[in-house]
Amino acid sequence: MPVKKILISSLIVFVFVFFFEALLHGFLLRGIYESTAQLWRPYEEMKAFFPYSLTIQLGFSVIISLFYTVIIKEKTMKNALSFGAFLGLLFGWTQLGLYAYMPIPFMLAQAWFFGVFLESVVIGAVLGLVYRK
Repeated sequence: MPVKKILISSLIVFVFVFFFEALLHGFLLRGIYESTAQLWRPYEEMKAFFPYSLTIQLGFSVIISLFYTVIIKEKTMKNALSFGAFLGLLFGWTQLGLYAYMPIPFMLAQAWFFGVFLESVVIGAVLGLVYRK
């Protein structure tokens, strides 16, 4: 197992996810979150969970890198992008499904879907670049 590539890809994916999530949720979707404030933890309480969030993002990055390493045999950019797109559809579809049992605007569920899809495709591209021959 290529430990060095797993570590490098995990770190790059983690940095990308951190900044992408901050941009998407902290800036682009801020208005929707503010209009549905009754659904979320207060800001001060969320800040206390920041280390937890970082741990989850780091774990996600390592798991995705390991999953790619094990599942994708031929490490080409095409396969990496396909991997990212399929993950994006899988994760995005579950995000879209939250609309059925959470009192959120459908636009937020759609934004989560497209955000997760885009994030996953970029993750696939990162993995493709790290693992290219």
